Amino acid sequence: MPSLELQRVLGPIPSTQRNFSSKLSFNVDANCIAFGCGKSAFIRSLDGDVCVQFTGHGANVSVVKFAPCKGSNYVCSGDEQGKVMVWSWTPEEGATLKNEFQVLAGAVSDISWDVEGKRLCVVGDGRDNFGAFISWDTGNSLGEVGGHSKKVNACHIKQSRPMRCFTVGDDGAVVFYQGPPFRFAGSDRTHHEQGKFIRDVAFSPGIGTYAVTVGSDRRICCFDGKTGEFLKHVEDPEDPVDGGIFAVDWLQHGDESTKFVTASADAAIRVWDIKTGKVIQKWVLSRELANQQVGIVAAGPDTVVSVSLDGALNVFQVGQEMSVQRIEGHNKGITAIATNPLVSGSYDGRLVKWDDTTKNPKMTNSHSNLIVTIDTGDSVSSVSWDDTLQVNGSVKHEFPCQPMVASSNQSAIAVATVDNEIQLFHATTGELIASTSVLGAVSAISLGNELVAVGYDKTNMIEIFKASNLSPQFKFEHKLQATPSCLSFSPSEAYLAAGDVMGKIILYDVSSKTVKTTRWSFHTGRINSMAWRPVTGIDEEEDYVATASLDTNLFVYSVKRPMKIIKQLNVHKDGISATAWSDQRHLFSAGADACIKEWEFDLN
Repeated sequence: MPSLELQRVLGPIPSTQRNFSSKLSFNVDANCIAFGCGKSAFIRSLDGDVCVQFTGHGANVSVVKFAPCKGSNYVCSGDEQGKVMVWSWTPEEGATLKNEFQVLAGAVSDISWDVEGKRLCVVGDGRDNFGAFISWDTGNSLGEVGGHSKKVNACHIKQSRPMRCFTVGDDGAVVFYQGPPFRFAGSDRTHHEQGKFIRDVAFSPGIGTYAVTVGSDRRICCFDGKTGEFLKHVEDPEDPVDGGIFAVDWLQHGDESTKFVTASADAAIRVWDIKTGKVIQKWVLSRELANQQVGIVAAGPDTVVSVSLDGALNVFQVGQEMSVQRIEGHNKGITAIATNPLVSGSYDGRLVKWDDTTKNPKMTNSHSNLIVTIDTGDSVSSVSWDDTLQVNGSVKHEFPCQPMVASSNQSAIAVATVDNEIQLFHATTGELIASTSVLGAVSAISLGNELVAVGYDKTNMIEIFKASNLSPQFKFEHKLQATPSCLSFSPSEAYLAAGDVMGKIILYDVSSKTVKTTRWSFHTGRINSMAWRPVTGIDEEEDYVATASLDTNLFVYSVKRPMKIIKQLNVHKDGISATAWSDQRHLFSAGADACIKEWEFDLN
């Protein structure tokens, strides 16, 4: 029996928001970083070999934190609806939910584990409550987060006994707690500039001699880790910070660590010495909005990982002048993919080109809206809702009105616009080949070598045009029961698969203009993409077609055996948007979770 086996996951990069800090966490033993992207929490290794996705949340994940205990595989994540989930993970088995709690009425901003991996501090937004101390296994209260009048942005529990905790927030307050059970022990509202946000706080490793807070006022305040007493401002007159500071973390040099790192809006990462107050190393990216540094985490004694506003992860090594690695990708839902080479596009207009190893993807932001289709023939061509057709990032055609749906065949691109116009372009040059007007709104289109199939929104009819000049040929008498959402010609154009918004698929025989089968009806949501398995020889039969749906399921249907399907359920959270074969054995899928997954198709 044929099967689909998952080969690898090409993971996303962190979600970010302008003027907000992005929380990162690092597990040194596994060499993995944890972050949120959309409604999923991700753990991925810096070398790209490991990517684990946790899909338990129903809202956007705002923070993911590893348990600090050596050998622990527990993780805690929080979302924008105030829910906190504790789960375990392994690279082989993925993520398993252990517990969940509704902690806040608003978004969770930060989570901190205690050194024993038993207690959690959860902070964020709410009506009257801006945080809580709880036990991870029972959810029982272990103290109260008090002293704040607005959203709390960050928290950190000292990683040694006696236990202490700091929280910081939008009200400009630094609040100190003793515990357990944790109770208010003091606050500081004078050393950060009033009216400015304090964005992050971190205890020094080991015995926690110091705690450092940073904020939008560009100030760095140092406190005593045991008493909570303010010690000093950390500032280097020779290198003033020229932008709000978003995040801080300490380099892991044992119990007497004196070096910490900051990420700021001036696109700079600075390494500071707490005793001298001097910047001992600085990395600066080009000064532009996308390179604002909004998150940071220490990934070892001399390794730092930061996140830019565009979501890219930057890896720095203390002692080296340049970044040693830059990890790019998607952090919004993927809407289109093409293979050979693998290129993907998302609804924010970002194109990502994956190299042969997929460990060094490169992203471009030449489009400004959803990418409808991608062609990877002799060049990379793309059509977007920003009303442009681009080739290798250069605009080759501007549409007078929005292109709604499009299809390509590695030599040409067919586009249907909202003014009921069908246009055919050369994929490499962007030159207009032919155009024609149709009588109704087009909801789906498929381009073959000889034919173009068009599905109409109101009538649910499928019409066939000649590809060379877009002259109408015929309409199928049997129409779909719902609005067509996806069309796909088989490689020889002998068959046309037509899927609708209800998840039903009709297979047409093109030469006889009849229905081959109506039994492909196992999806329960909109059909977003279909791709026929390529054939290698003239005599090889066209049999298998992969179908991707909003119902999150990936199926492979067979022409010979219409009732026999190959299933992969819950492939992408919130739906699959695109699928494509790279060869007869490998199938790619992409979805709203910003992930790309590669599957191996085995006929045995």
